[in-house]
Amino acid sequence: MPADGFKVGLVWSGSPTHKNDHNRSIALGKLAPLLGDEKIQFISLQRDLRDGDQKILRALPNVQALGPGLQDFADTAAVISLLDLVIAVDTGVAHLAGALGKPVWLLLPFIAEWRWLEGCDDSPWYPAARLFRQPKADDWESVVARVRDEVAALQKP
Repeated sequence: MPADGFKVGLVWSGSPTHKNDHNRSIALGKLAPLLGDEKIQFISLQRDLRDGDQKILRALPNVQALGPGLQDFADTAAVISLLDLVIAVDTGVAHLAGALGKPVWLLLPFIAEWRWLEGCDDSPWYPAARLFRQPKADDWESVVARVRDEVAALQKP
């Protein structure tokens, strides 16, 4: 992992067998507007890649794929401790980052799990968490645009 620069961990999908996976996971290609900022080093914490993910990752020089090498949550926690921010959909990695007190931005579907409450952009469970919710069903584009703008704002001196 690079020592310099702003480092952001990234998880875009959960287990395909999860009953709500079709709502909570994002196709990697939809994150392209966020991943275009080459001043940021993105670290993929995504363990299981979906069809087409590997091809997309190879085309992104500022994304380092560590996920397949992560054996367990201890490995993942060690990497998270070295990051400035984790951006993730509602998966175990998001909860791990939150429990570690690491800033974590959760990308949530229009109808999120109960634990993320309603009408708020923070979490009583994880003080360093920010919630980015879809304003309408299947609207990941506006969520990614907001996250991209917020990450860019972090880069300004």
